[in-house]
Formats: sequence, structure tokens, C-alpha cells
Amino acid sequence: MRFILIFFASLLLAMPGRTEELVYVVSTGSAMPMTDFHDGVLVGGLLKEFGDALARELRMTPRYLTVPRKRVEAPLSNGQADILCDLRPEWLDGKDWLWSEAIFTNNEIVASRVDTAAVRSVAELRGQRIGTILGYRYAHLEVPLGDEFARDDTSSDDFNLSKLLRKRFRYMLTNSLYFDFQRKTHPERALLNPVAYKVSAFDTYCALPPRGKLALPALDRAIQALKRRGEIQAIVDRFRPN
Repeated sequence: MRFILIFFASLLLAMPGRTEELVYVVSTGSAMPMTDFHDGVLVGGLLKEFGDALARELRMTPRYLTVPRKRVEAPLSNGQADILCDLRPEWLDGKDWLWSEAIFTNNEIVASRVDTAAVRSVAELRGQRIGTILGYRYAHLEVPLGDEFARDDTSSDDFNLSKLLRKRFRYMLTNSLYFDFQRKTHPERALLNPVAYKVSAFDTYCALPPRGKLALPALDRAIQALKRRGEIQAIVDRFRPN
């Protein structure tokens, strides 16, 4: 009997241990190349590949919780999730989140159809209906335009692009990673203006709850390791069409 107990104990010790989960919050407001959703489940895209790589570096198992853009902070607050990536402090309400070092560099742009002249300044957008995403903040337009910033909100970049192509408005606010990808891959890409107005360049980061399972120094070390090996740049390059 003692031999049998020792035998089963040795088997249990030899079995690989289950790694701790790292739960990401992902906004359904984004689209390819950042996120690829099937039936509400994140199955691919730049954010998933980054999340998988980061979890491997931390020796954790990734899981992705998808929510609308306006609800991304709630899972961090109530303990449902551990981390939220590809955002900036001024885009969120919470002031207590712990922020990592930068993960991606991007540009906020005003995009248009090929039959519409690209804007040359923010002032040209006064009173113009502009495609925007519900819950997103656009400080570089909200401040100078004030009440003349005419938002036309929808739930995602893809819905906005569809409305732009259907001539529901002349301009949409988006980012260069998204629009460059769509100009190379969208079925109606010939209708998209290759010239876009750059509002601002920006970096994005990951946010942690102050008393979460993941410590900020450990997160930063993992991000630095991925950068040092060129993994983050390689992920971005894979989603940059030739």
C-alpha cells in the first residue's frame, strides 16, 4: 500500500503544473489588424499575438475578456481581469491604474474617401460630421473644436469605415495602423484616400489594477525582454501589408 501511495505521489509531482491565468480586457471597438473577433471571441490580430507573447514571457496562460469600449475599466475594478493593453492614461476614467512602459507607436488620423480632399488642419473640421467610436476620447479635436466637434458615434472602426464608404459622412477619426491595413486589404480599398491628415503621434501602454496579481516591475521586465528580442516589432510587421 505504501509503495502504491509513493508511486502515485511521484506521478503527480512529474505532471506539469497548471500555470496561472493572465486575463486581458479587450475592447470590441477595435478591428483588424489589432483584433480579429469571431462570434465575440478574440481569435487573432496584433493584440492577441502580443498578449500571447507577453503571457509566455510571464509563464502565465492568457485569456481574453471582450467588452464594449465604455466598459473596459469595470473588469479591472471588480477583479474579473488582470490587464488592459493598447491604451493611454487620459483615455480612461480611473486615475489609480499602474501603467507599463510603451508597447506600440501609432498615429491618430482623419481619413476620407478618394473623392474627398484630405483635411489640412483641425480647423477645417468645424461643424463637419465625423465618424467616431462610442466611448473614445479625442482630446486633440475636442479642445480646439469645442461644441463644433460633431461626433457621429458607432461601436467600432469597421462600422465607421462602412459608413464612410457609404457616404454617411466625409471624414472618420481612426489610427494609421488600422487605416493602412484597410487600404491594402479591404474589398473597396480603391475608394479610400491614400492621403490622411495626421492629428498626433502617440504611444500606448498596458494598465494594471493597483492590487492585482501582476506586479508592474514584472510586467515591465517582460515587455523589455520582448522588445530586446525584437518580438513586438516582428508582431507589428506581420500585420503590416506589403
